Amino acid sequence: MKKIYTILIVSFIALAGHAQWNERNPSLAIGLQVAEPRGQFDQNYDGYPTGVAANFTGPIRNSPFEVGVGFAWNSMGNLREDVSVFIGQDKAGDDVYEQGEMRITSNNYRYHMVGRFKPFKGPIQIYGDVMAGVERFTTSTDIELTGSGYTEVIEENTAHRDFGWSVGWAVGTRIRVARSFFIDARFENLNGGTATFVDQESILINPDDNTLDFQTKETRTNKFTYQLGIALEF
Repeated sequence: MKKIYTILIVSFIALAGHAQWNERNPSLAIGLQVAEPRGQFDQNYDGYPTGVAANFTGPIRNSPFEVGVGFAWNSMGNLREDVSVFIGQDKAGDDVYEQGEMRITSNNYRYHMVGRFKPFKGPIQIYGDVMAGVERFTTSTDIELTGSGYTEVIEENTAHRDFGWSVGWAVGTRIRVARSFFIDARFENLNGGTATFVDQESILINPDDNTLDFQTKETRTNKFTYQLGIALEF
């Protein structure tokens, strides 16, 4: 009898292991994200960058280990100011100006390689990630002209751009709500290299030519991120 129980237990463990290691599928996740600056970043930036993030991973030979890529966009602020835009000259040789709106946007983009350990593939899936890549800080401008029945965007420029490295880890949980559809929640702890970004409070618009005057801040860019979204298995 003991031998039978032993055989049954070993068989159950083998079947459970087989079920967990086989029939793994690639997955795509996307969600809303809020970043919490910490350390030097928190001291130099006032606010919580928000945006969207996504990652795509695939299993390594149907094992619990996966590799993939991740992307995130966080808005770090935007401004809108009315400006006067030089259009040209009329027939009399007088300068012609038109009213427009200058839009100033500051963003943080992150691009990561992702390694994942996801031991279970059932209705509740817990996973852990390690990530490494780069992040980009940009401040861009454009001017929107609105006339009678039309809208035109002109003078698109990048006022500032800088890069830094980004490494960290994440943990997440997925809950199945349909066959291949999950609710996905994750937390990331990211360490960023030294980078510069535009101080939003220092931005001034030169009325003569609609160029920007601003100051930058240089700091490490460590952060936590909190994300809630969906995931699809293929």
